[in-house]
Amino acid sequence: MIKSHQELSIHLGSPGEEISIQDLQTIKRRFKRLNQLREQRVQEFLQPRQQIFLALLPLLFHGNFTTLPGFISSATPAGIPEYNPGIQTINSARQFAKNFSYTRAPSHSYPIEGLFLMGSVGSIAFSRNSDMDIWLCHQSDLAASAIDELQQKASAIEIWAESLGLEVHFFLMDSRQFRLGQNTPISTESSGQAQHYLLLEEFYRTAIYIAGKSPAWWLVPPHEEGNYTRYIEHLTSNRFIPEHELIDFGGFEAVPAEEFTSATLWHLYKALHSPHKSLLKLLLMECYASEYPLTEWLCQDIKKAVFQGNFLITDLDPYFLIYQKVERYLQKAHSHDRLALARQNFYLKVMGSSDNTMDASTRASREQYIQHIAKCWNWPTTTIDGLKHTRSWNIQKATAEHAIIVQQLTHSYRMIMGFARDHVRPNQENSDDLNLIGRKLHSFLEKKPGKIEIITTHSEVHSKENALSIVENSPTGNNSGWALYLKYVQMTTAKDFEPIQKCRTLIETLCWLVINGLYHKQLLINFSSHSLNMSDPELRSILRQITTFLTQNFIFDAPLDVYQTQKTPLYSMVLINMGISDNERLCVISKRSDPLSYGANRQCFIQTISQVSLSSWSEITTSHENGLDGLFKCLTDIINNHQKPLSLSNVKFVCHTPNRARDIIFRIEALFSILVKLFSTPQHNRSPRYILPGGTSFYVFQSVNKTLNYQALASEKLLLNELARPQEQFSTIHFDHATLENTPIPLIYSLNRPQVIQLFYYEYNTNIGIYIVDEKGALYTQRHNKASASRLLKQYSIFLESIISRALFENFLTIEYYAIERSPVGIFSSDPVQLDTSSSTQELNLRITGEDTDKGIIYTIYCNEKEFSSLDHGNQIFYAAYQHILQFRNVKNHYPIHITDIDLPLSAFRIDNLEQLQTIHYLNYKQKIEDKFNV
Repeated sequence: MIKSHQELSIHLGSPGEEISIQDLQTIKRRFKRLNQLREQRVQEFLQPRQQIFLALLPLLFHGNFTTLPGFISSATPAGIPEYNPGIQTINSARQFAKNFSYTRAPSHSYPIEGLFLMGSVGSIAFSRNSDMDIWLCHQSDLAASAIDELQQKASAIEIWAESLGLEVHFFLMDSRQFRLGQNTPISTESSGQAQHYLLLEEFYRTAIYIAGKSPAWWLVPPHEEGNYTRYIEHLTSNRFIPEHELIDFGGFEAVPAEEFTSATLWHLYKALHSPHKSLLKLLLMECYASEYPLTEWLCQDIKKAVFQGNFLITDLDPYFLIYQKVERYLQKAHSHDRLALARQNFYLKVMGSSDNTMDASTRASREQYIQHIAKCWNWPTTTIDGLKHTRSWNIQKATAEHAIIVQQLTHSYRMIMGFARDHVRPNQENSDDLNLIGRKLHSFLEKKPGKIEIITTHSEVHSKENALSIVENSPTGNNSGWALYLKYVQMTTAKDFEPIQKCRTLIETLCWLVINGLYHKQLLINFSSHSLNMSDPELRSILRQITTFLTQNFIFDAPLDVYQTQKTPLYSMVLINMGISDNERLCVISKRSDPLSYGANRQCFIQTISQVSLSSWSEITTSHENGLDGLFKCLTDIINNHQKPLSLSNVKFVCHTPNRARDIIFRIEALFSILVKLFSTPQHNRSPRYILPGGTSFYVFQSVNKTLNYQALASEKLLLNELARPQEQFSTIHFDHATLENTPIPLIYSLNRPQVIQLFYYEYNTNIGIYIVDEKGALYTQRHNKASASRLLKQYSIFLESIISRALFENFLTIEYYAIERSPVGIFSSDPVQLDTSSSTQELNLRITGEDTDKGIIYTIYCNEKEFSSLDHGNQIFYAAYQHILQFRNVKNHYPIHITDIDLPLSAFRIDNLEQLQTIHYLNYKQKIEDKFNV
């Protein structure tokens, strides 16, 4: 039934003109009548057991009744001015307490200034799924403890409402603070202070007066809207109306431009996950912004109608007013596609997106209402029939609708950014909130390879598919990738059909399928591929695991505060060898059982790596890599970029490789745990390296500039070169169990410590192996044939002691000596050695020095007391020194020449500063010169 209201038009004069007190009271009465009609519509829509909520609501806050819902204490602030419960309310209260009686207690104190329902509750868009926002307005001078107790009471009433099947949210309001722009309530419909005036406009347009003081805004005539504050002062100071009868939330005298920006961005933000709920409001913000600075507020249309005294309640419906304004705006702009979208959204708001939100009678009356709207606004004859099918959307329709919505959101974003450039001054107070929303929008709308597009309308899909096909592009085609079809399609027939989704990789396809709601247990899946041999059980298992992973870890609508920090991956799922079952190659039996380097041929069982990552900004990204390099790229990326602290609980590894899956997962989890332990957090004055075999190569992991990197070394020789490389800071070496297992090097590094030079010697056959690990962990190795161990150690000790005695190093260094032995079963062990440096034998003192000049380094070599200089011998200086040394030797006893000291400028070692200098530089230079002498 369409309710109408007809009375004479009222004109209130401006200050200085005639103002009728009777007219002011008539305007109050008209507004209250409009609110009563709206409240009746709400009650008619509620179930009988729910209707008691609105009936009792003002009584609950007018007093503290122990037998009624929400009682906290007798001291809880209570009392509403101009309220006295009627007999129906008393009877409703007696449903809780048979003997309930109400006696009006004389009081001059009314802490509760007003109760107002807010939002869609009083509109044609109200449904059983709608929530109720209630402004609970209290006096400004309430103590904090009293406000706290009032909040407790409101929360208790929310719980009672929930038991009735109602979702109710109370917002405690101080009208004075609100008028000053403080403590604006934040709800699912607004971002609080960033939308002060636009929230106020929505309040005046949608609020339903329940009890208490009348809003002062009611009494300001439409032609005085821009003179709001002065007009209210004129009414109260001249006693046209008592000030204590009014509650003043403020007017629209000077709405800042940034509010249009923030409100539009907020509704864009909400539209990402509930587009049909937010698009009409988004278009309304665009209308308002287009009219700035002379904005024509919808609430003013309501006020004009009330002052004129002749209106239909349906004409003042808050959602109809939005639609009407948007329709006119888009018609004027000739935006036909956007107009069709606006009509669709209005239809969905009125009719609901499913059949279970209203009873048959309500649906029939609303269908009649929509037919009336369509006729009045000349909708195309096919529009309503098309909109009726909204409740039977499939994914194809939802995807097409998503594209339209994204286009609209992008249009709105560009429009409001243009408005901001023209009207909003930089460095506004709410710019941080706007930046966060802007990040959210960009993150959601940005398209990039591997990122999963979440269909904004996926929740509208009510018709689930029973079967679909996942098809790899034909190998003869130009484009590699995968496609998803809603039919039975093979590679050979795919060109004849249009896919609903195209992706670069299979993992991207599967994630899109799951996150957009297409996958369910009964779904029949046809899989057609030329590169993968994936069984149906494996495919279903992977889809179940992706579903579980996303369900447990993905947040569809991340809170805005997460955008204050940089986007960070939170969880990852890594699938190994998806769709690969090379049984013949993987079933070889060997004692060398490492899946990364298996058997005598050092086979690697890792063939493909597919990764799914979930970020703090609610993004789902995928990637696909091949081979061991792909695995290590994946692991280092996780360690470098994931949120810290990091552990196996953040990463799930999945593998279905027949006969090898458990071994592969166990090996990769163990490797990942080691890498996390060594590299996930920076180590002060440490730069560890981790070395493991992979295939026929070796891989070295090390952090450089706080970023974990790895390199592949194709041979053991290259690995030894890497161990010999100078380091910027002390570098411990951690060896995988199968690395250099036939050498003493892993044992040597297990004893390695910073600021200590360690010399190990190992006698085997007629040879002596020398291993020196310097103070930063660089390794020097040398083999000596038919040498005397004691003589050799003495030579090395003299050289090392000479270097460190000049105190070239920042910290004092010590030298340790160890002897290495090998057991019959091949196990290496070491023992400390104390050297006896005393000897009566006269040794050759061979010292090499030099200094930088414009012409290069001038070398000086001291052989005992004999001096050789580059100035005398030029490039032949080393040959001259060598000939001199031979004079002291017995030709029959050929033994090597050892340098006892080196004192050269940094340029000789090809370094720039003293901090880079370490013992390995001296040892390498020593070896280079000795090789020349000992040819």
